[in-house]
Amino acid sequence: MILNWYVFRQTLNNVFISTCVFVGIIWLSQSFKTIKLIINKGAGISDFFILSAYSFPSWLLIALPFGTLAGCMISYLKLENDKEILVMKSVGLSPLRLSYPAFFVSTLASLILFTISHFILPKTYKNFKILQNEIRNSSQNLILKDNTFIDINKNQTIFIGKFKKNNILEEIFIQDRTDPLYMVEFFAKSGFLTLKENITLSMKDGTRVSTDIKGKSTILNFQKYNIKIKNTERSKSDAYNRVVEYNEYSFFELINKSKNFKKNEGKFLAEAHSRNTIVFMPFVFSCIVMLTILKAGFSRIFSVYRKTSAIGLIFIVQSIVLIIKNLVHSNTLLLPIMYLFPLMIIIMCILLLSKNGQSFKLQSSYKETT
Repeated sequence: MILNWYVFRQTLNNVFISTCVFVGIIWLSQSFKTIKLIINKGAGISDFFILSAYSFPSWLLIALPFGTLAGCMISYLKLENDKEILVMKSVGLSPLRLSYPAFFVSTLASLILFTISHFILPKTYKNFKILQNEIRNSSQNLILKDNTFIDINKNQTIFIGKFKKNNILEEIFIQDRTDPLYMVEFFAKSGFLTLKENITLSMKDGTRVSTDIKGKSTILNFQKYNIKIKNTERSKSDAYNRVVEYNEYSFFELINKSKNFKKNEGKFLAEAHSRNTIVFMPFVFSCIVMLTILKAGFSRIFSVYRKTSAIGLIFIVQSIVLIIKNLVHSNTLLLPIMYLFPLMIIIMCILLLSKNGQSFKLQSSYKETT
């Protein structure tokens, strides 16, 4: 019991650290898109952290299985290098018995994955998509840059020579194509923006040029002129009209969708049951690691070979899992394989670990008799 707790504590710490590292890598890779969205739409830094918090459960679904893999491998390789595994085996502990701490950690990781995939992910991912959509369709902020032509919408283009503090502008050019019969262009020396419900640009000392479809132009000089700028053509109600992704549905909602939309039945069923099969992945990964580390042989060359083969085998298993999921999209009869494949790997690994343990005991008893 004390020995199991010792190995369990080390493995749990390494799994936690490894998972944090994987989450950090995913965060860095995904942050570039979020930062670009925040900058282009003029949102605040708080929105960036809120979006990251909403994305955290989906990142954890990816990071936790691989964090379990890395944590178990680090812990047991350290035990192997310190010859502690050799000592444990010499006192009669089988490889299966030595695997118990890793299996306990994997079970804990599986429970966390089950909770996230079924209860947390649908809510947080939905909130993430809603906030992301609101930022994309926000009409309250107008992003202007010096010496750059900016298409505010399909019908209005603006150029600002200098953008100063307090929304003061200089050297303004606007092309307005709202009226299909006339193209209107504005040139002004200065102006300022009023940001309220409607964005209004007040221009001073400028010229208005109106050109009809025949090319005839009318020129009007003005001292003051106000023009309303539409930053987006979408209404508030349109901002919420978006495509709902699979991660926003719960397990039972996906099952009901598969019954109501027979055309996409396979996709809904595959996504729904992947919420269950992902729970097996920490256990599958830890079983493969235990099998490659705890089997007999302590040669350094053979140890490097086992590490490489373990990582390669895990990526092959992960690839097959994804292939099976994609096959279910077109053929729902393959759905049971999503469960049978990981369960088969777990059972095979446990049987091999048990067999290795018996052979080791026979070798030990043989050495004692000689």
